[in-house]
Amino acid sequence: MNIHTSNLEKNAEHPAIEQFIKLLRSGFQNPENRQGSAKVIIPEQPHAGFSMHFKTDALHIERNNTQTTTDTTLTIPLYTLERIVQEAQYLDFRDPDIIGTITIDGNLSYANHLGKACLQPSDFVAQRFAQIEQLHKAQQFRHLDKLETLHQPSQVQLLEALDTQKPFVISGLAPNCKKWNLDTLVEHYGNQIVRVRSAQQQQTMAEFIEELKQFQAAPHDEMIEGFVKPYTEGATLPEAMWEAFGPLFFNREDFIPPQLWLGAVPTHIPTSSLHRDPHTGFLLQVMGKKRLDLYSADQAELLYPHKAYSNYQPCWFKPEAPDYNTYPMAKQAKCISASIGPGELLVQPAGWFHQVYAEDSPNMSVSYFWRY
Repeated sequence: MNIHTSNLEKNAEHPAIEQFIKLLRSGFQNPENRQGSAKVIIPEQPHAGFSMHFKTDALHIERNNTQTTTDTTLTIPLYTLERIVQEAQYLDFRDPDIIGTITIDGNLSYANHLGKACLQPSDFVAQRFAQIEQLHKAQQFRHLDKLETLHQPSQVQLLEALDTQKPFVISGLAPNCKKWNLDTLVEHYGNQIVRVRSAQQQQTMAEFIEELKQFQAAPHDEMIEGFVKPYTEGATLPEAMWEAFGPLFFNREDFIPPQLWLGAVPTHIPTSSLHRDPHTGFLLQVMGKKRLDLYSADQAELLYPHKAYSNYQPCWFKPEAPDYNTYPMAKQAKCISASIGPGELLVQPAGWFHQVYAEDSPNMSVSYFWRY
């Protein structure tokens, strides 16, 4: 038996590795023809590592090869690989128990690209998006040009508005939002962990805000989602912050745990790139102003959504830097915009594509998704 065959047999002893590679291959897309390479090292099974090379229409994988030099190196424990495979349908790499175990060296954008490739939509999410697309088409939502604003609605009024499946704004909420600034956040929550980017990097509120202030003093142009963008990007809201910023309607148990969106991002760069969620979202604005550009679900084919996704579906098309040569159908897409300030909340029914911009800085929002 030669060495190559022996190594393949060793790989076969660990189905999570094979399943992980299968996810990467099936979910990989490269519409912009990026050229790059990466390798995965598995500490418990050094013989089972592999390297990858981006191709136009496929990911070329070389088994048992971690000696070659690549643009990116991912060191992933075997138990994390097992979790990724088991949870591919609802995995969120912002989870500290996932990203906090992975060591990343080299080109971070390639790591982000590969992370999104190994996701897989559940039947529930895929079917829900398909049903919502049909509903939006029947209601001609792509022609909607104005959002309704409700001032301090009752729970009954809120449910009635949700039943229309149209986005809307709620005003007159959370008057104490105006007391929050970077210093008061540090004063109240300085020791709370608010961002985990890898096994090497996690930050408390105090550490993150210090980085944020340094960015404001000397901004940089490189903005890699999940890594060097000075933004918490939907990190789990610390338990200590729930009382001040938790859901304002219904019961706490009715919502998926809130997410924190805090940072300083230039106004021409989206704080959240174009995507859609399978649950109704509530976005509470706490500090500064945000603008949301929304696209109805029946425009999906115009926005080039990823085929690999889990609990939300990103798009390849980027409205802030449109490449109509690569994504020609996007010229036909129509959006409706809404701005919210401190104490206002935007309710976004499931399935609407949206992109979020900070209109000033620093900026803070808290989002939570209704389970129903």
